Amino acid sequence: MTSGRLSTMRDCRRYVRSLRLDPYSSAHELCDQISSARGRPIRVVEARLPVPGPMGVWVCRTDDDVVIVQDLAVGAHRDHIVLHELAHILCEHEGERYRHDEPALSALGGLPEGGAVVRFRSVHDSAAEREAELLAAAFAEFAIDDRAEAKVSWDVQRYFGGA
Repeated sequence: MTSGRLSTMRDCRRYVRSLRLDPYSSAHELCDQISSARGRPIRVVEARLPVPGPMGVWVCRTDDDVVIVQDLAVGAHRDHIVLHELAHILCEHEGERYRHDEPALSALGGLPEGGAVVRFRSVHDSAAEREAELLAAAFAEFAIDDRAEAKVSWDVQRYFGGA
């Protein structure tokens, strides 16, 4: 849907505004809204993922999307992982395809049935990773809390060396 178009924070903020979202205060609330808008459920589940390894995984199934989050992640870090995987979903990024019997997936306790394709990304400096990180940061900025302040405290644009 958006792949390759979101190269700056300005682009990401514009995209988030274009979604005309209701105020949300958590990654789960945002997933619910995006699910409703797309007419396709997004489930978030926790699992003990291998360390070192991915902190989040997107499983694209026939009837829904599943975001698997490292169960050791907590708080804002956990929310950011969910937002990052949600960004991959919205951008329709491709990942490395793994078979259902792939040993690296054993920590997931078995994959849900339903024609699942697991999307791991192992190249963290790729354009898709940068786009997902920027969009996740833009989603976090739009999240509201009691003080109605942005929740992003670091400059993601500078971190990735882009303008």
